[in-house]
Amino acid sequence: MMKQNRVALIVIAAALGMAMAPSAMAAPKDFCKNYARLAVGQSTVMQGQNRGCTGFRWHNWYDGHYQWCRNVSKESAWAEYRVRRHAIFNNGPC
Repeated sequence: MMKQNRVALIVIAAALGMAMAPSAMAAPKDFCKNYARLAVGQSTVMQGQNRGCTGFRWHNWYDGHYQWCRNVSKESAWAEYRVRRHAIFNNGPC
């Protein structure tokens, strides 16, 4: 019975560790506030170019961009910013 208790504790500890990992890797609040502001600005620029870009990348909802950023790493948020920037300045795909 003791072995089963130890195994159960190990499983619970591992599950808790996995649940906590994404929040530990999430981008910081101040970074995400800036990211969301820039994302909305980029979306506005693209809409001004009438290129028909839609979807999660090209909406003007600040809170949506902010919450997404808070659930990913800083590196992932920067990568998304760069994709939008490339599309704007190089006439890349939406």
